Amino acid sequence: MNENLCKWNVVKFDNQDNHRLSFLKYQSFDNYEFPCLEKSYQVNLNELTFKSRNHSKINPPVLHRKELLIDPACLNYQKFKSLTQTLEKFGAFKNITKLGTKLRWEDELDRLGIVVKDHKAKLNGNISNVS
Repeated sequence: MNENLCKWNVVKFDNQDNHRLSFLKYQSFDNYEFPCLEKSYQVNLNELTFKSRNHSKINPPVLHRKELLIDPACLNYQKFKSLTQTLEKFGAFKNITKLGTKLRWEDELDRLGIVVKDHKAKLNGNISNVS
């Protein structure tokens, strides 16, 4: 198989410009609670242009709410939604506009004392600097 072939698992339509769309390659939704964006492909249908981008391996964009991108009939939908609801209850999404990258997101979870494992979140009791 050709490793240079485009592979993606999310197609994003631009609500502001219906001539633009993105094909996004995230890590496995099943294996990662917060999959990182590995590669993106932007297509402009008006200009007939295509741009690809490899994202940082150290601090890539991160996906917080996977259940918003899958069909509610999918096997893991409820598990993903439950994780989001628990994180909302713990206040993890209060500053979400500043938490779009892996390192910032992990720092925020740590600051709030939230531990996530196997798509379940719990407070670890070592909460620091919670405002």
